[in-house]
Amino acid sequence: MTNLWLSFAAIGALLAAAGYACHGFAGLLLPPPANRAERASWAFALGLALLSASVPLALLLHISPRWTALVLMVASAAFSLSRRERPEVRGSQDPPNPKSKIQNPKFLLLLLFLIGFGIAAYLIRSLAEPLWSNDFLAIWGFKGKAIVTAGAIPRWLFTDPSVASSHPEYPLGLPFLYAAISFVLGRWDDQAMAILFPLIQAATLLGLFGWLRRRGASPTLAFAAAAVLANFSPLYSAFHAGLADVPYSFAVFLFGAALADAVEGTDARAPARLALAATLAISTKNEGLLLAGAGVLLWLFRRRNAAARSRGVFLAIAIPAVVLSLAGRIAKGSLPLRDFDFGYLGPTMILEFLPRVAEALHSGFREVILPSWAGILCLAVLIAAGRHEASGYRMLALAGLCFLAYLLVPAFAVLGPEWLIRTSLARTTSALAPLVAAAVAIRLRKAT
Repeated sequence: MTNLWLSFAAIGALLAAAGYACHGFAGLLLPPPANRAERASWAFALGLALLSASVPLALLLHISPRWTALVLMVASAAFSLSRRERPEVRGSQDPPNPKSKIQNPKFLLLLLFLIGFGIAAYLIRSLAEPLWSNDFLAIWGFKGKAIVTAGAIPRWLFTDPSVASSHPEYPLGLPFLYAAISFVLGRWDDQAMAILFPLIQAATLLGLFGWLRRRGASPTLAFAAAAVLANFSPLYSAFHAGLADVPYSFAVFLFGAALADAVEGTDARAPARLALAATLAISTKNEGLLLAGAGVLLWLFRRRNAAARSRGVFLAIAIPAVVLSLAGRIAKGSLPLRDFDFGYLGPTMILEFLPRVAEALHSGFREVILPSWAGILCLAVLIAAGRHEASGYRMLALAGLCFLAYLLVPAFAVLGPEWLIRTSLARTTSALAPLVAAAVAIRLRKAT
């Protein structure tokens, strides 16, 4: 037990150090008015990206993955420390808000308690036992452990039919992160590694609070949104610990917030944040490409604005999507999506495809929407209570497009729409929760 707690502490310290090391880069991504919470969230995201990237970089250069990660962290920390005394970093505080003077301290304490309770509950769920979810054992953890054991990216992960259940076509961002942690730790420890997930939850809450405050929300509203999200058990569950959905939900939120900022032109650095968020999402799950496509679709229907800004938003989404897709094709070869058959779009099978679409819609309503009617009703009330807010509409539209894609893509499932919806729709949809929380809260900004 003592060794386990030491492992928890070591991995937690590694992840915190990676985030701290990237604090200076986070300052470059955010406008000067950004608050500490938002900077900490983006710094943690950059730290995760740094650790993940250290593994393929080290293997490509044939050097030690452990020392590669540590050297990158030290270099990043040196850069961050060199920027510490600059006014735009030192002077960045929460934006002034006249409503801050009329808050109820007892209610704020209650909200803080609820946030702490949600984080503590997820911490207990995650750390109580080794990571056990089926997709962790068969996909994400399996690939990470294979990379650590081989000290390389084994080619058989993509060519051996006996491991086809590990989905070789899936992105390797999360396995690379697992491998980086294990290389630095010196061993594979799938129970201690679970501390990653409550830390991602905390980073998501910080990002949500920080973005809402920067966009003018009162502390009460920002804390309330974070409190609701912290206790959203369909996402922050023991089953999700080890899977890609919690990290992906973090990336989805960052993408939605950056997209809203970039399209509205809140600051010149927003496209850079959008590019980073797109990179994180696409390298975490295949759904990241759907997210990028939804973002481009929203960009196409934007209001008139400066042509240069419009091009910047499009390129911030398109370049990571193209580069990562090509890199995956070069590294892994042409790998089909084994669960799907897109031949149904052909002219000879369209009559068979339409009933599958109907089955997907019916199954989605029966398996996910109907059992969640109470939550959906509450969400609808909150949306109706909000006021016109471009950011809120845009983020709700992004979440809606993603959900619609999750609902319709099972029509291509080889084993049938009902099977895929029953096994994955609720789980994948839960990753949209941070994005929806931000969208609903920003629409309530002027009503509070």
